[in-house]
Amino acid sequence: MKTSRNSNFELLRVIAMLLITFCHFIAWKYITSSVVPVRWTANVLSDFGGLGDCLFFGITSWYLCMSKPTFKKSIRRVWQFEKQLWFYAIGSFVVLLVLQYACGVYPFFSSKGEVLKGGVESLLPVISGLWWYPTAYVLFVLLHPFINRCLQAAGEKVHCHLVLVSFAIWGVIPFFPINMDLNVLLFIYQYVLLSYIRWYHDDLLQSQKLRKMLISIGLIVGVGFDSLVSIAGALVGWNHTYTYMNQAWSFPSLFTALGLLMWAYQRKECHSAVVNMAASATLAPFVLSMYPSTAHALKAAFNVLTNAMNAGLGMVLNVVYVILIFVIGIAFDFVRQALFKVTVDRNKYSCFNAFWNYMQGRGVAYLNAKWMKMTRP
Repeated sequence: MKTSRNSNFELLRVIAMLLITFCHFIAWKYITSSVVPVRWTANVLSDFGGLGDCLFFGITSWYLCMSKPTFKKSIRRVWQFEKQLWFYAIGSFVVLLVLQYACGVYPFFSSKGEVLKGGVESLLPVISGLWWYPTAYVLFVLLHPFINRCLQAAGEKVHCHLVLVSFAIWGVIPFFPINMDLNVLLFIYQYVLLSYIRWYHDDLLQSQKLRKMLISIGLIVGVGFDSLVSIAGALVGWNHTYTYMNQAWSFPSLFTALGLLMWAYQRKECHSAVVNMAASATLAPFVLSMYPSTAHALKAAFNVLTNAMNAGLGMVLNVVYVILIFVIGIAFDFVRQALFKVTVDRNKYSCFNAFWNYMQGRGVAYLNAKWMKMTRP
C-alpha cells in the first residue's frame, strides 16, 4: 500500500519552488531600482532563491539519507525522472518552434543554429545541462549509493570532521564560491551536512530552541545583508547585487533551510491531498519557465508590459506575474501526470524491469566477455 507523504515537508517543497521562481523572474530593473522600497523588495525576493535551492534539495536529502540505496533504485529513479524531462524539453521545443515558424508569435530562436542547439539539448536534457538542477540531481542520485557507503564506513568522527572542514570552506566565506557552484558538488556538500545530523544527532533535530535560533540567525544575516546592499546601492547608484542569502552553500540559506526542515519534523505529521498534489507537480514551474527560449520570452514580455509603469506598481505586478508563472506550471504538470497515467506509466516499471533484467543477464555477460577478450595478453 502506498503511504501518503508528510504534508509538512510537502508544503516546504511548494514554498521552495515558489522562492526559486521568484529568484528567476524578479525583473532586473527593480533589483537595481533607485527607489529604496522597490529595490529592497526585489533583492529580498530574488535572493531567497538560495534558500529555495537549499530547501528543495534538503527535503530530498532528508529522505534519501534514511533510505537503503542501491544502484538499481538509483537507475530506476533516474529512469522515471528522465521521462518527465523529455516530456517538457521536447514538448517545449516543438511548441516554441510551431509558435515561431508557423504562427509568427515571437522569435524564440534567433537563428537556425539556435534551433539546432535547442533541438540537441532537448533530446539530451541531462547530458547537455539544459537545466542545472535536473542534471545535478541525476548525477547525485547515481552517486548516492556509493556516497552513503563511504560516509557510513568512515564513521561518526571522520564524518564530523568532514562536515566541519566543508562548512568552514564554503559555509562561512561570502562572495568567493571557491569552486562551488550550482552543480552536483553543491548537492554532495549539502548531503554531507544533513546526513551527519540525521544519522547521529536526532536530539538536535528535536530541539525547538535550536530550530528558532537557526531560522533567526539565517534570516537576520541574510535579509540584513540584503537590506544593507539594497539601501547602499539605491543611494549611490551601485548595481552590484551579489548577496549572502543567494549563495545556496552559505550559512544564512543553510541555517534557515535546516530550521524549516526541523519545523516540519517536529510538527505533528499531517496529510493534505491538496498540498501533496501541488508538491508532486513542483518540478514543472522550473523546467517550463527556465527552458532557455521560454525564459527569455517571459522576461521580455514582462519588460514590455511594465515599460511605462512606475516602479512601485511594476513591482507589485512582478509579484503577481511570478505567482501566475508558478500556478500555470503546476497546472501543466497535473495534465502531464494524467497523460502519463494512461500512457508511459500505465505499467510504471515494466520497461525498466525488462531492461534491468536483460543487463543483469545477457548484457553483463556480454560486456564481461568483451572485456576479457580485449584485456587478454
